[in-house]
Amino acid sequence: MAAVLRIPEKTATEVVLVHKLTKSDAKLETGSELVLEAAGEKVDAPNSIIKSLVSKSDKASLLGADKAEQALVEEWLSYTNQSLRGVGKKEIVSNIEKKLNDHLKTNTYFVNNHLTIVDIVIFGLLYSHSKNIKVTSAPNTLRWFDLVQNTVVKANNLTEDFPLVEINLDDVPEPAAPVVAAKKGDKKGAEAKKGAEAKKDNKKPEAAPVAAAAPSEAKGPVEGGKPKKEKKVKAKKEPAPAAVETDQPVVSRIDIRVGYIKSCKKHEGADSLYVEEIDIGEEEPRTIVSGLVRWYPVEEMENRWVLVLANLKPASMRGVKSFGMVLCASAADGSAVELLGPVDPTKVKAGDRVYIEGMEGEPEKTLNPKKKYWETVQPELKTNDDLIALYGDKPLLIRTASGEAVQCKVATVKNGGIK
Repeated sequence: MAAVLRIPEKTATEVVLVHKLTKSDAKLETGSELVLEAAGEKVDAPNSIIKSLVSKSDKASLLGADKAEQALVEEWLSYTNQSLRGVGKKEIVSNIEKKLNDHLKTNTYFVNNHLTIVDIVIFGLLYSHSKNIKVTSAPNTLRWFDLVQNTVVKANNLTEDFPLVEINLDDVPEPAAPVVAAKKGDKKGAEAKKGAEAKKDNKKPEAAPVAAAAPSEAKGPVEGGKPKKEKKVKAKKEPAPAAVETDQPVVSRIDIRVGYIKSCKKHEGADSLYVEEIDIGEEEPRTIVSGLVRWYPVEEMENRWVLVLANLKPASMRGVKSFGMVLCASAADGSAVELLGPVDPTKVKAGDRVYIEGMEGEPEKTLNPKKKYWETVQPELKTNDDLIALYGDKPLLIRTASGEAVQCKVATVKNGGIK
């Protein structure tokens, strides 16, 4: 059966661009949702579809030349999910003018200064927003956009589907002259500051004001032949600078741990919910509510190893507060939902953390719902033909006390989404 790529009308421009660029043999159709069907499998995450199209073409090198580069590509693709897909115009413009423009200030492309799939995906996502890339506020983004449209779109004869955007880079504003802070008694610094301000106002510096009188002259008569003591004026405290968010991989912000279900019972206020007490390596077990009554009898829930998303914001579920979520794989047709667990439970302990090789980092204490970290990561989580849990094309690994990496799997659900 030939592969079919279904794309909702006037969406997923970046997927269309990759399909055209790779000359994929997948039949392009309009559908109600984005999905790639090939060899009996369905892929519905945009980045997974893109990587599949590229890996099966003669442009597979766009995914990264080595493991280190592939990890950088994954980071940027995760960023596109979080900050460029499904967000409003205001957030798109903010990313164009800040994150993207700042990065491209010292880089020709996004990864290692050569073209990768990251450039093509971001170009596709920004194509319909090209009028918002202003030379005055985002000159670096605009320069890069013009480079990609010429080296990718024009060079591969794709202008019929992606007409070239007219760009004028002649009006890039000159950078403002730096203002040198003057130290006490530093005439050069003071003169440089004054000169910069004068240049900014496009006029000559005004004559310096008459110097203020010395304290003894300004205060008038003195008492007892001694000048009055001046009151010390406390320097105004400047606010501390805001914390800068690091560029660590988004997936590394998610805290997934090995858990052991010590007890499980039916939720008193909901027939479809279980209330579990799960040991995840803390002083006390965590209470977690799961909608798994349909899929597991209570005796199969107790005394088993699972994977727990541990840094979700606690949520009340029918009157019971849940402090996390157990991860499950779901069959594409909805016929099965299965708990994830370690391939070899004898090698793990409660609290062992899950990581992705080459994408490590310190997880957030509690995920900020506004940042949409989990929503960014979740579409890339899946199981493969061997029932192994993956993030993109990399396995989820458990870091054990011995240093051995243990993979995660499910019982029977192949190519299922994980959530």
